[in-house]
Amino acid sequence: MSSRLSPLAAPAFRYFFVGQVVNRAGSSMAGVALAFAVLDIDDSAASLGAVLAASSVPTVVFMLLGGAIADRLPRAVVLRGCNLIQGVLQAATAGLVLSGHAEIWHLVLLQLAAGTVFAVSYPAFLGMVPILLPVEERKAAFLLIGQAQSAVSILGPSLSGVLVATVGPGWALAADAATYLVAAGLLALVRLPPGDRSNASSTVIGDFLAGWAFARQLGWVIPAASAALVFNALVSGAIGVLGPTIAADTIGSQGWGVAQSGQAVGVFVAAFFLAKVTLRVPLRAIMIAFAVWCVPMLVLGTHVSVWLLTGAFVVAGAALSLLDLAWNLTVQEKVPEEMLSRIMAIDGFFSFVATPIGQLVVGPLALAFGAGRVELGCFALAVAVAAFAATRRRITDVRLAPPVTASG
Repeated sequence: MSSRLSPLAAPAFRYFFVGQVVNRAGSSMAGVALAFAVLDIDDSAASLGAVLAASSVPTVVFMLLGGAIADRLPRAVVLRGCNLIQGVLQAATAGLVLSGHAEIWHLVLLQLAAGTVFAVSYPAFLGMVPILLPVEERKAAFLLIGQAQSAVSILGPSLSGVLVATVGPGWALAADAATYLVAAGLLALVRLPPGDRSNASSTVIGDFLAGWAFARQLGWVIPAASAALVFNALVSGAIGVLGPTIAADTIGSQGWGVAQSGQAVGVFVAAFFLAKVTLRVPLRAIMIAFAVWCVPMLVLGTHVSVWLLTGAFVVAGAALSLLDLAWNLTVQEKVPEEMLSRIMAIDGFFSFVATPIGQLVVGPLALAFGAGRVELGCFALAVAVAAFAATRRRITDVRLAPPVTASG
């Protein structure tokens, strides 16, 4: 019988898991450090926006091709190579910041390169669990990864803040660079037989087109990803942009930080309960979870208090844990191994491309109608989209097989 920690008994998964936890710890520190590094050079929101956009734009542009590359080559090798490159890029960033020679254009170029590499590493990472573990261990593995990532997401930004305040952002960036190299080293210990690539096309573009055709053939991938686009646009705008604005006038930046940490707590705690839950209609569960993910909008649009908003984020985190698990279980059951990264990349593309849409649209709407009304409108739209999607045949017809238990 699979237990919550049983996936760690497999050496290959154990190396992969530890490497990714270390990597995520560094990445959770890097966001705070990079922001303050930029602001130390030029105290300008425009400069910070340019550096952040430099990473997100190539991620969106190259995500679908990145999925084809991750399916074409051994994923552990792809992921190891990406970690090495990202480690070198982050080390260069840290070196420039520590030496006092960093300029905004340096950081923009380095983030452009980092975003391009991430477009390949992201789908490779999402396709790893099904090749590392048997079916009966995968649910526990997905939950374990989610819990570990949520735990370091709580601690990482706080540690980064301490480093930035005491020794400067360059050292926090250097720590992030080191975590990439540690992860690459651990992935070097992962030994896996090569997957079957007999159906691969002669070119990466051919593989990409084959993946897109397979997604359309499945019937549910693009509708589900399209719904995710709407929800990500709503969350990135109503919570990512308007949330801090509303918090600044009510609970302050510290209250906002406390409230947002509730989401990681929700992810962590929900995993214990989801381990005992059997999902039968996963995509319908995802649509409901998407709507619940938007609950903080309801609080932001009515009465904002630290503890009420924190509770809303805890609920949102639990919903995130459910939808991540449901999506991972669906894809690993319905998609053959050689197509996994391409299907995950399609979902990732829709998710990432929606972020700037929400961020750009929500500001003018708030000026026209008021931030509170926009929050409530976004929540109402989220509920309407979830209710509509949850009743579509292409969503409700997707069923998971009964859970498989390990013998012995």
